[in-house]
Order: sequence, then C-alpha cells, then structure tokens
Amino acid sequence: MARLLSRRAALLGGAALGGTVLAAAAAGTGYLAFVDMDGPDPHIDGDRAVLNAFVALQEDGRVVIQAPRTEMGQGIHTGLAMLVAEELDIPFDGRIRVEHPVEQLPVYANAGAPLRTRPEAMRGPLMWAASRALSALPLMNTAGSTSTMGLWVTMRRAGAAARHMLVAAAAARLGVPAGALTTAEGFVCHPATGRSIAYGALARDATAFTPPPDPALRPASAWRLIGRSQPRLDLPAKVRGEPVFGADVVLPGLLHAAIRQAPVFGAAVARLRNAAAVRARPGILDLAVIDGRGVAVVATSWWAAETAAAQLDIAWTETAADRASSATLAAALQAALGDEGAHEHLREGAVEAAFGPGAAPLVEASYTVPFVAHACMEPMNATVLIREDGTAEAWCSSQSPLTMRWGVNRGAGWAGVEPASVACHVTMTGGAFGRRGELDVVAQAAFLAARHRGRPVKLMWSREEDIGRGVFRSHAAARLRAALGPDGLPAAYDALVAAQAVQQSAASRTLPFGQGGSPVGDRFTVEGLEKAYYAFPARRVRSRHVPSHLPVGVWRSNGYSFNTFFTESFIDECALAAGQDPLTYRRALLRASPRHRAVLDRVAAMAGWGRPMAPGRGRGIALEAAYESVVAQVAEVTVAADGEVRLDHVFCAADVGTVVNPDAVAAQMEGGILFGATTAMMSALTLDAGAVVESNFHDFPLQRLANAPGVTVEILPSGLPPGGAGEPGVVPVAAAIANAIHAATGRRLRALPLAVTETIGTRRTRSLLPGHAA
Repeated sequence: MARLLSRRAALLGGAALGGTVLAAAAAGTGYLAFVDMDGPDPHIDGDRAVLNAFVALQEDGRVVIQAPRTEMGQGIHTGLAMLVAEELDIPFDGRIRVEHPVEQLPVYANAGAPLRTRPEAMRGPLMWAASRALSALPLMNTAGSTSTMGLWVTMRRAGAAARHMLVAAAAARLGVPAGALTTAEGFVCHPATGRSIAYGALARDATAFTPPPDPALRPASAWRLIGRSQPRLDLPAKVRGEPVFGADVVLPGLLHAAIRQAPVFGAAVARLRNAAAVRARPGILDLAVIDGRGVAVVATSWWAAETAAAQLDIAWTETAADRASSATLAAALQAALGDEGAHEHLREGAVEAAFGPGAAPLVEASYTVPFVAHACMEPMNATVLIREDGTAEAWCSSQSPLTMRWGVNRGAGWAGVEPASVACHVTMTGGAFGRRGELDVVAQAAFLAARHRGRPVKLMWSREEDIGRGVFRSHAAARLRAALGPDGLPAAYDALVAAQAVQQSAASRTLPFGQGGSPVGDRFTVEGLEKAYYAFPARRVRSRHVPSHLPVGVWRSNGYSFNTFFTESFIDECALAAGQDPLTYRRALLRASPRHRAVLDRVAAMAGWGRPMAPGRGRGIALEAAYESVVAQVAEVTVAADGEVRLDHVFCAADVGTVVNPDAVAAQMEGGILFGATTAMMSALTLDAGAVVESNFHDFPLQRLANAPGVTVEILPSGLPPGGAGEPGVVPVAAAIANAIHAATGRRLRALPLAVTETIGTRRTRSLLPGHAA
C-alpha cells in the first residue's frame, strides 16, 4: 500500500492550515500549486515504481494510471489516460492500464464540483482553504460533468512530472545534463550520441527524484493525442467480458441477498407474517429487518434470495402519505406557483414595472414535469465484507468511494459494529446518472455483512425495487412571463419554478451527520432558468420548495433537465407571439453572446433550418449553456393522423471547450440525446395511495433501437478549457422535440412526457400525442 505523503501532511492540520492560508495570501499562490502532486512520495511498490499519485511504471514498460473518477461507460478512463500519456510522451496503446484508486488521497478530491469553479480558477486564500477542506474529506466523486474539467491540469502535470523524473534518472545514468536529453514514445534519448533508454529501465531509478511542483506542460501546438480521437482503452476487455462490474463481484464464501422495502416511503415494518415459512425455504440462511424499513433475505444464491423475498408477507405501518397521489402532489406544485413566499435567486432591472398596468404585451405560460427514475441498466448492488478483526472492504458500482465508506459505517452501525477501517473498491459501472452517489444499498449490504462476519455479502436490488423504491428526480412546475418590447423581444423576463429541493433531500440521506440544511433557495432547482446569455433588459428568477414524501436526488443534468424544457419552449412561444421565426428570434436575443450564437447558427445550418417540410412533419430548435459547455439541437418529428409521434432525427452542435477525445465527446452527446428523448417522450412515475405505480420497463419504458432517431453531432473548435460532456447533451432535447411537435401540428405541449407510450407486443413501443392513446 502506498505511503501517504509526509512532507505536506501537516497542511491538513488546523494550525498548519491557517498558516499556509496566510502564506498563500502573501504569495498570491493558487490552489493548484499546493496540491496537484499531493500523494505518495515516490517509492517502489512490488513490481511498480510509483512516481506520483497518478503514475506508476513497471520494468516491462507498462504504465499504470490512477484515474480517480468512475468509469460508467462515458470513456473517462481513456480521456484521463490521454492527458497523462500526452505529457509523459508514451504511445497510446495496450501498455497503458487504468485503475480506480482504492486509497482516497486528498489530491483525488473533486473540489471543483461543490465549489462550482474550475480548479485552474481556484485562486486566493479563501478558495484555497475551501478546496483544501474538501480535499481533506477527501471528496472523491464523479458528478456534474466535472471529470475532465476537474482533472484537465492535474493529470497533465502528473504525466509531465513523471517525465521530468525519468529524464533526471537518465541524466544521472548517462552522466549528461538533463537539458541534453529528449523523450519520445516511452524512451529518454540523447541525440548527441544516439543512445536511448526505455522508461521501464529507468523506473526504479526515477523514484529517487522529487516530482517538480510545477512542471512545464506541452503547448497545444505540440499535442500528439489531445484533440485526436483515440480508441477506448476499456473496449477490448469489454468485448472479451473481462471487466468486473458491481454485479459481477465473486469472492470466496460469498453470500447473496435480496430485499423488499416499503411501497410508501416513510413506512416501517410492522410485522412479518410468514417469517418461519420463508426461513424454511432451501438455501435461506438469514432473514433480517434493516433499519426498520426493509426486509432482506440472505441465501446461498441470489435467485434463492430473490424468490424467497418475493414470498415475504410484510405488514407496513401507516403513514401520512398513504393518501398521496399524482393528483395531490401536482396540486401542491400548482399552489406553489403563486408569488407569496417565493425565494428570489436573481433580480436584474425593473421587473415589476415591466408587468405593471399599461405595460407591454404579456406572454405567460405554465409547464410541468413528473417524477422520474434513473433506471440504470445495472441494478443497484453492493458487496461488503466485515472481518472478525473489524476491518471492512466494499465492492460497488459507485460514483464515490467516500459515500461507500460512509455507507459501510452506517450499515455496520445498525448492527452495533464499528469498522476499524474500510477499503472501497469502485468497480466498472453499468450506468449511474447520479443514482450511484447514494449510500443506501451499501449501508444495507454492510448491515448484513456485520451479521455474517468473515463472509462477504452481495445485496442486489430487483428492477422493481429500483424503479419503485429508489431515488428520483423531482417533479416540477414553472410559471414564465415575458413583457415584449416594440421589437417583439422580451423587455422583461420573470421565472418562478416549484420543485422539491434536491440538495436538502440528498444531503439529509447521505451526510454522516444527517443534516441537509435549508431546502429554500436550492441551486439545482433553478439551473437553466436564468438564461443569462439572452439579452433581457430585466429578469427575475424565483423558486419554491414543495416537499413530498419521496426521496429526490441528483439526476443526469438535474434542474437543467426540466428548466430548459420550460424556458426554451417559452422562447418559442414568445417568438410566435411576436410573429417571428424561432431561430431569428434567438439570434436577436444572443446579440451579446457570440459563443452561443455560433453554436446556434451551426446547428441550424446542419439541419437545413428554413427548408420546407412535408405536412405532418416539424422542426424545433433549443439551446442551453450548461456545465461550461454550450449545446444547441434541432429535432425533426413526424406526427401521424392517429397522433403517433416519431422522432426522426436530432442534430446537435456543441462547444465543449478544448476536446480531449472527440469520439468520446460525440458519443456522450449521442447518448445524452437518447437519454433526454426517453425522458421527453416516455418517462413518468405516477403515485397511487402513496406508492409508485410503475415497476419495470414494461410501464417505465426506455428508448429502443427499433424507434431510435438518427443523431448527427458536430463539435465546434474552441480555445477554452474543457467543459462538461456527460450531461449537456440531455438538456435541450425535450424542448426541441416539443417545439418540433408544435411546428408539425400547431399544438403546444407544456407537460412531459410529450406523448403517451403504448407497448406493442414486447419488442417495441410507439408514442402517441395526448388524446390519441389507443
């Protein structure tokens, strides 16, 4: 195991922290100069020469890269490895191996996500102190489309520092100045004599040298890899079926578990009526109530556990939510759209005056979206081992080893066990979307493992548990108003959204101290609502927290996923009221935002905007800036006479800053579009008697290949640092589809999903406009 860095360990102490903040203030030094290379001192670990927290070399020339972000299919391990390989100067081939680190070092923390700041912009003592505090947790997580932007500089510096150490080792061995040496393709070269030494042969010697704190990075003109599509490092192994996902974990003595949880959130187990009969089933080893809220069955196989769990006869306690329904929750949202009690996030200009008596023509509209589930392809699962000596290990498809560790401690605590240590192994992940940042399944598995000390327990939820008892994206409603000026453009814009606060709900479940703070003014609730790039002379953004008994959490693109549907539908309505073309209207609003306008113009050209379409066909456009990226999309739809909607094609133009791996960015946009189209056209959870009605993919369908649209993506060149790519593609698609349906039919749909989904047999679905369902 790597040794923690000693020369900077004191920085994590309170007294030293205060002193170094003062030093940073005096020197004007930024965050990166202090912590980029925090981690293990260079050392030998078995057959590896560990040069820093991110790079280790083996004598056979193989390079092991620690990538502290979860690989969930987005290709981040390839992208981060490219950054290291660029500066280390090695071929991008099979000699590179990428691992998710087990040891949670401060340098791996994703401090930029909660601070909403790029790491390279973290300047000054206050930002440094906040970053250092988050790193001390350490907050290693994969969220907010921050993986590349958060490690863009760090991974390059790690590669450059390792190269510097290898050159120093070669200089010492050859007896020449380091400045006389060059590197190429994994070799240190001495051009004057033609001699060269492979990195592997220098690896052990290099550990004797100190990593430079601020190594020089290659200029963009010298890049060999960055900006050029590279093959995914994980694909060959996936084709062979070799990677281990959480569901694949197999350990000696493994026990399997299944669970049943209350259909109404907040209910508890009142009585288990048939415990004896279930215990008597073949292969059943244990039956346990977990935290009073669920019943788990432990068996010799998952199928034995799951079939036994299906037979459980559980009486649940009554709750105040037993009479809640989709109708009552929707009514609460609508009631919250009044002006009284709203939290004001933003006010610019004289908003009230613009909407007063005798004001300009008014456009007003209300929109709604339902609760939705994450529906990851890999069901929720975790494997936990708690040994007799109190040490624990966990294996999980997780977005954060920190929440894994908290989950193990919490679940073991339910059983009266306090782990002496917890090692967290983040496996490959079959989809996440925010859901795998939760600790529920890990805590449940740890509770069961504490009851079976010395044997690992794998708990896997069924699809029904995942859909009906999971964590959801909040439902939401919005009321938007615009006062139009003489040119037809909004002179004032007023937005009010009502939703359940995400941060308070998620933090109250996840944080060890169980407090989420006030739900009022939740920033996720208003993401995408302010439309700062549109030239509105006056604007106001407000929100209302509307609680429910359902747990809500982060979901792929969070508030953008509904607010952009609201706002970009509304911009089309304003254009219609002004008698203007939606593209022309947006271009006028973007007169002070050239970056956004360039993206909009590009997607319009891609789609042939303005070209006539056949009757029943329509084209819609939408734009959003999210996660430091700008994405515009045009959707083309065909609506049949019976109301069947076919999404024919989605064109997407994106400016995501500097692109590391263009193929991966395009794939993320494509996947985001299909994910967003699923939510726009199909996804909705309904409630009856307090419980979620939907249970599996037959009534919570996903986009299928049989009716998937064509997708065309273009990435615009940019000199900006990298932005996010995992979530921005999701954001504009619902509004683009809604606007296209209006263009095709004249019907303005202000609620998601935009269609009623009807399953045809078991292989495909079709979507029908409301009022046309068979």
